Amino acid sequence: MRFRSCVIAFLAVLLSACAVTPPFSEETLSAVDRTLTPEQVVQSAVRDVRVLWGGVIIKVDNLPDHTDITALSLPLDKTQRPDLDKPPRNRFIVRYSGYLETMVYAPGREITVLGSLQEAEEGKVGDASYRFPVVKADQIHLWPLREDSNVHFGVGIGVDLHL
Repeated sequence: MRFRSCVIAFLAVLLSACAVTPPFSEETLSAVDRTLTPEQVVQSAVRDVRVLWGGVIIKVDNLPDHTDITALSLPLDKTQRPDLDKPPRNRFIVRYSGYLETMVYAPGREITVLGSLQEAEEGKVGDASYRFPVVKADQIHLWPLREDSNVHFGVGIGVDLHL
């Protein structure tokens, strides 16, 4: 009976270690409009509204007084991480007051940003004209790289079982 209790306690601790805590608290998000999407902002002149958006970094431009991150918007999952299984929405620009290292904030990395909508900006994607919603970042969460989802167990020397 004691062994069984220890195993259950161990599994509970192991599972809680795998749980991801959202980077932004519910209290922080109380003033955020979670219904606005980048597509809706492009079609209207919404400004000065706080949003929580996420996506995958496309490019990063360090300018004299700020950094612009162009991201491909994705819906967020329950942990506020971009959901790679959902279709992308639109591109948007994250404007950060300061310098961000482009080797860290690199294309392909996932971010979630909390900030205020600014006036949308005209730009280009290839040769096509594009209207980018701009979020002035209060906080940016850079997600850790995703690990290989395969479970690997090694047995003996040189044997690797893939389950």
